[in-house]
Amino acid sequence: MTEVKDFDVLIIGAGPAGLTAAIYTSRANLKVCVIGESFDSQLAKAGIVENYPGFSEGIQGMDLSTRMIDQAQKYGAFIEEVLVKKITKEDDSFLVEAGSELYKGKVLILATGAKYRELGFPGEKEFYQRGVSYCEVCDGPLYRRKNVAIVGHGNSLAKAAVFMSPIAKRLSLVIIKEELICEAVYKDRLAKMDNVEFFYGAEPLEVIGGDTVEKLKIKIKTGEEKTLEISGIFVTAGTVPNSELAKSLGLELTKNDFVKVKNKTTLETEIPGCFVAGDLTGGRRQIATAIGEGASAGISATKYIQSLQK
Repeated sequence: MTEVKDFDVLIIGAGPAGLTAAIYTSRANLKVCVIGESFDSQLAKAGIVENYPGFSEGIQGMDLSTRMIDQAQKYGAFIEEVLVKKITKEDDSFLVEAGSELYKGKVLILATGAKYRELGFPGEKEFYQRGVSYCEVCDGPLYRRKNVAIVGHGNSLAKAAVFMSPIAKRLSLVIIKEELICEAVYKDRLAKMDNVEFFYGAEPLEVIGGDTVEKLKIKIKTGEEKTLEISGIFVTAGTVPNSELAKSLGLELTKNDFVKVKNKTTLETEIPGCFVAGDLTGGRRQIATAIGEGASAGISATKYIQSLQK
């Protein structure tokens, strides 16, 4: 029989919310385990982060994530880089099956974050990792001096374009909304780039290729169809919450699949001893707000365990 690893606090998710919760709870002399793939988080894949306080020149998301991991481990938190398969509530404890191990905790903090949103156009799934990507930071350098299309909207598209412009030969921005709504700093930078073409109110129709992407057929605002000769496509349509584990545990979700909380300050759920933090709760979905919620969940988890000891 597999030995059960016993902890005070189990944190599912190794992004900024989960790691912050780990720092707070481990500093309270609790036995803490973070379960999740830290370098697969949105933070680790964010590229240069320019709006996190304290880094006036910006900091790479991977570097910021590594610093958080080091800090959590400094205070005694365990980091398990494994995939969670199942979570159950048994009496007054939570049991987590992850990898080939079983973990038990008095408190559970869900900070599973979000994943990239798919747009669902023909060829998007079929050519995934064969020219279609959701992470320009991860895969952008593969397309050095090649023609690339970026499909999506908002800050996600603008940030990807700013990152890819110095790398790619030519960028085609397929903006699925009538205008590009993004931070002014990105608009200013895009306006200065001479290798970018804009297609507003456009619709991706089909990815064409053999072993890899070769073309993208789109319909532009006028109704005319165009075929772009490209080597890569980056889909940038925001994120959706990773709420499958929360749902399987029996937590109530909103219509957009975020977890409902009983109290926005404590971040407690309807299941006693279970707290949530970060993108899983909706809201602004920023690194700074995820960290704030991680701190709140960590404080709440500590108080909950202290109440059990009275």
